Amino acid sequence: MAKAAATPKTIHVKVISPSQVFYEGAADSVSAKNKVGNFDILPNHAHFFSLLTEGDIVVKTSGQQLRFPAQHGIVKVTDNVVTLFIYLPDN
Repeated sequence: MAKAAATPKTIHVKVISPSQVFYEGAADSVSAKNKVGNFDILPNHAHFFSLLTEGDIVVKTSGQQLRFPAQHGIVKVTDNVVTLFIYLPDN
């Protein structure tokens, strides 16, 4: 009998803007907001692509909760890799 593949317990997250990488590494979850409302991305999430609306991107790692304010952006989820391209609020 074949063993089932281990289920990943984390996702790989990359939060970037046109000018810098804010975070790249493992995370337990990502929370963000789109036109429909707030959403969460957990390990083994379905493939997903969405425009982001204004609000905080929250990346939860073991022991930390990182917040990145976003004016707008795009999120792409594929095979436990989450990439968020964000634009910061104008100062």
